[in-house]
Amino acid sequence: MDLTKLSAAKLWLISEPPAASVRGNDAPRDLPYLATALYALVPVASGEVRTMTVDERWRLYVNPGWYDATSVPDVGRELVHLVWHLLGDHADRARSIHVDATTARFWRDATDVTVSATLGPDRLAPEALPNVLSLRLAPGLTSEEYYAVLSRLPPSDGTGGGELGPDDGCGSGADGVPRSNELPPDAEAGLDHPDVREIRRRVAIDYLDGAKRRCRAPGDAWRWAQHILEPRIAWEPLLAQAVRRAVGWPAGRGDYTYTRPSRRSSSVKGIVLPGMRRPVPRVAMVIDTSGSVDDQLLARALGEVDGALLALDVAGGDVTVYSCDAAVHTVQQVRRARDAKLAGGGGTDLRVGLAAADAERPRPEVVVVFTDGYTPWPRQPPIGSTVIVALLGREGDQLPPTPAWATRIECRLD
Repeated sequence: MDLTKLSAAKLWLISEPPAASVRGNDAPRDLPYLATALYALVPVASGEVRTMTVDERWRLYVNPGWYDATSVPDVGRELVHLVWHLLGDHADRARSIHVDATTARFWRDATDVTVSATLGPDRLAPEALPNVLSLRLAPGLTSEEYYAVLSRLPPSDGTGGGELGPDDGCGSGADGVPRSNELPPDAEAGLDHPDVREIRRRVAIDYLDGAKRRCRAPGDAWRWAQHILEPRIAWEPLLAQAVRRAVGWPAGRGDYTYTRPSRRSSSVKGIVLPGMRRPVPRVAMVIDTSGSVDDQLLARALGEVDGALLALDVAGGDVTVYSCDAAVHTVQQVRRARDAKLAGGGGTDLRVGLAAADAERPRPEVVVVFTDGYTPWPRQPPIGSTVIVALLGREGDQLPPTPAWATRIECRLD
């Protein structure tokens, strides 16, 4: 197969048009950020496909008859459509919701709708590509949401399996379902997962760099690039993990004691064996009750910490809660932090709350601070305590710095 037209289609996609006055429907599209992805494709001639398809290893299956009869711009439009399936990792996302041969058609339409939204501003969507108007869908949703609407099916258990024919959809690179015409996964041609990850990262960097220069409005491609370069990690498991780790250290410092003889003493006559005593770690919570703290987010953060402590079997009497704004208002020992009665509402100075925790006897091994961060901090943490700061804020807020001696977990509410 002569690859000249394919190369011309790639150049058509990434090149600048000669002048603004001649930017017609077939003018070059000026999308240089796609160059890394376009030139990574491995073309394979296949008379079994209707036009072009891709598999997960970035092999591009091209029908020679269609290819020869199609113009360079139309080859380019089909090419960029398939590339966005690969960049969007639609195959792996399909597997995560158990798309199989029986439901692949719904996933095909769902992903094509999101690709169409990405290609629309550059007039690159192929004519046959479905969109929100043709399928009467709401704009701005994810592929997974469109799939749920189109399929009207409950989540699958993933037992469907199966294989599709060469003409079903855009290839396994779009839905993860193998095609009969595709090369085996272990064939030498094609890209491996580390290469694919690097391609996505490179394209995302180039896209954001070009979008800033061209003042392009945020859209689907912008959100995709942000997700690739700055993946959002749920703060709830991070906070629970930090608490479990901090509590686990003192909980693991067990020691032998004769006040609790070993159960094995009965097997050794005349000898008393010491038993093992596992200390229950003491936990203190300093809660910022100033007027600037988001009560809804505070409740969620407290719930995560309560869950982590419950999983570690920390007794309720070993959790002390200090409600504090510019002064410590209440000190309570509670079964759950969410049951504490909080008082305050003035300015913020959590140094007094941390000082109160430091003065507690015996000292707490773990101190969890819930605050929006707008407070002065002491130079040193409470002696012998691990400090976790649950920093509360809304999505997009610029949260203030916290001390280097504290573990910082940013808890944001959308």
